[in-house]
Amino acid sequence: MCPLPAPCRWLLFVVPFCVFCGYSLHAPAQTVPASRLLIAFGSYRDRPKHPNIFFYEHDGSGSGKIVGKVGTERNIASAEGHPSLSQDGRFCAFTFELENNTGRIYFWDRKEQKLVEHPALNNSPNAQMGPSLSSDGNLIAFSALNRPGASGQGWHVFLYDRGARKTVELPGLNSQTFEDRLPALSSDGRWLAFTSNRKGGVGLTDIYLYDRRESKLLSLPRMNSRHMDAEPSLSADGNLIAFASDRPGGRGGRDIYLFDRAADKFLALPGLNSPAHEYSPSLSPDGRFLAFVSERLGGEGERDIYLYDRQAQKLLPTPGLNSKTEDFDPCVISTTERALP
Repeated sequence: MCPLPAPCRWLLFVVPFCVFCGYSLHAPAQTVPASRLLIAFGSYRDRPKHPNIFFYEHDGSGSGKIVGKVGTERNIASAEGHPSLSQDGRFCAFTFELENNTGRIYFWDRKEQKLVEHPALNNSPNAQMGPSLSSDGNLIAFSALNRPGASGQGWHVFLYDRGARKTVELPGLNSQTFEDRLPALSSDGRWLAFTSNRKGGVGLTDIYLYDRRESKLLSLPRMNSRHMDAEPSLSADGNLIAFASDRPGGRGGRDIYLFDRAADKFLALPGLNSPAHEYSPSLSPDGRFLAFVSERLGGEGERDIYLYDRQAQKLLPTPGLNSKTEDFDPCVISTTERALP
């Protein structure tokens, strides 16, 4: 099991479009521009007890390599997880936990190779975790425990505006008596998906969608089940929702599902799930690629990261991505140009 402190263990193992962006799933491969992918992820490869964030560049076909890591101090007992990337690959927000301290949201600038301070973001004595960035890196959605100013106790979802240096109001999103966690922000910052155990849902935990433009909370009864549905990830426009669920009818344990809100139906992911656990999905903004964690046999370690191409309907080779330790919490972005070094 993961040796991280209890809040981070909850984070890592949480509750642990036929038409989109201009192409069809069945269109010939040559009609789609070559994609370069950047994956941020957590790994124990450097330190057996304390994970760090690494960056992996992939050609969208079958080649890739590690291209860097977050440059936090390595000689202290700390843990990093749940990274989120801006669309250009420059910024990476992630959860940082110093041993025996509460979780914080840290922000790494890959171009300048330095941490960027946001004092107002971490203005709480309690844990803050699981950031999700807008495409420009200006908005940061995150979960916080008993953050000052919150209505009600427990975990709630917050949104921080880096430019304005303040949190943004989310009227009607959080429950006063139940918990809301694991937000996923759409590229333009309009849509916020999150996991909640609030009363009135379909199952044990459900995924809800919040429309910031309308200040309106949307339930997803056709998508949620009577079991655990969690860890949402959104396409750029908020239409596609990837998530993990332990509902019956899957391949085994937890599986990855993909729901198309416009079509009001699930989309097939042939060859993605296995009889083992699959979780922590990350959907690329264009909706084509899915990175996720699997505990299937035959991997490099106990937990490995896999990359699925929805157009080719297959898993892609990812040489050099996984290690003999544990690799987890992927975040994938796609671009036609090389991501920043």
